[in-house]
Amino acid sequence: MLETHDFKGYWWLPGKEEEKLSGDLRIERGRAQLDVLGSFGHTVLSETARERTYSLDPADQDRILGISSSGKRVTLERVAAGNNAINIPGLQTATYSAGVAIVGAEFPKGRRVAFDEIAIELTDLNTWTGVSGFDLSAGLEQLDPGGALGFASLDARYEAPAPIEIPVFGGEEMSIRFTAATKGLRGGTDHLDVRQKAALHIRFKRKAGLEKIFQRVSEIRNFLSLLVGRPVSVTSVAGFLEPHTSGKSTPSRPIQLYWQIPHNPERPAAGRRRDEMLVPLPEAHPDITTVMRRWLRRQGRMEPVFNLFFGTIYHPSLYLEVEFLAFAQAIETYESRRRRAKTKRALREKMRTVLDESKTVTKQIVGTDAEDLDDFLDLFIDTRNYYTHYNPKKQKKAASGTALLLLTLQLRAIIEAAMLRELGFPARGINEILERTSRYDQIGHFRAMLEEDN
Repeated sequence: MLETHDFKGYWWLPGKEEEKLSGDLRIERGRAQLDVLGSFGHTVLSETARERTYSLDPADQDRILGISSSGKRVTLERVAAGNNAINIPGLQTATYSAGVAIVGAEFPKGRRVAFDEIAIELTDLNTWTGVSGFDLSAGLEQLDPGGALGFASLDARYEAPAPIEIPVFGGEEMSIRFTAATKGLRGGTDHLDVRQKAALHIRFKRKAGLEKIFQRVSEIRNFLSLLVGRPVSVTSVAGFLEPHTSGKSTPSRPIQLYWQIPHNPERPAAGRRRDEMLVPLPEAHPDITTVMRRWLRRQGRMEPVFNLFFGTIYHPSLYLEVEFLAFAQAIETYESRRRRAKTKRALREKMRTVLDESKTVTKQIVGTDAEDLDDFLDLFIDTRNYYTHYNPKKQKKAASGTALLLLTLQLRAIIEAAMLRELGFPARGINEILERTSRYDQIGHFRAMLEEDN
């Protein structure tokens, strides 16, 4: 999803293979653009017995098929026509943008694009599992009389770990599978690079269409971002037309899927250490299957909360005021959705209810006594009301600068704690998680800065 791919080849509309056009397809960060010589036709604007009028611009297409010069079959879905040029003298050219590009399979006219299984690769997934297939041993020798030591031998063995099975519900199954990517694996090499890779596979009970696949990828990305404690990126999505089970002698070949994932950041410069993660896989309580089931079951009811929270953390360039408001709305919505409330409650009551769920965590986030809690609630309400309505009379009571940054960090920790409660983590465990990952230290740091400024 993050790399750029170029394909030269022939392209045609389903059922019209004899009318091929030559052109180039470029896929960049999931966005697919096709440039062809000619066009795939224009929209009929009006028609009589004697004449027919067409649009100047080419028509949008539901699907375009193609084959690259390297023999790869390509299907482009939801294709919108773009630039169109007629050169005199010269040739007509047209540009098309596809909502989805499928590389490795051709779906003819009338056939629904659907898959039995998908495999999702994401940044931080491999480290999050805490699993390694490497077995290393080294022999040391003294290199000089001074006693410096160096490697005399190094034995490295890699065997892919067994898949981590995650049966969910409704006949759908998930698993995390491991492979190794290598560089320099040839005779006479002076270096060797072997890296373990992990992919989360989802086997559907029935073939899943594109909308279901987009939904599941988004849910898994949000799940991992929460537990890792920072935004993760989707780096690859592959589909399989038959279940890609390890027991098959000839597993089905992966078909790459590309589409634009909103705010899908570049790979981080450094990997996330497991001690920095909120919940590495081995610490999932009571186990990863239970946690995943709880997550998936809450998608419908908590969707607005997740959209507000993750849409904010995936978009780090937001103004601080917008980030604060999104978190505030997420908390308000969470409390209402959680209770399935039919009666309205004041925002202060909603926030107090959320904070009362885990008083140990609350004391670490907002303060240790009742006065601290009241001051926090007052500042939260005043700040939310000011940045919602921008009433100049309310400005003096609203947080700004360092105070607003502190308040926003507090809200994020409150939301993270609430989500962990939804996944079944006990209050003591949540407190230990936020303490280990320095959430409390960050809040304490800015609280100290604010007190010093005051």
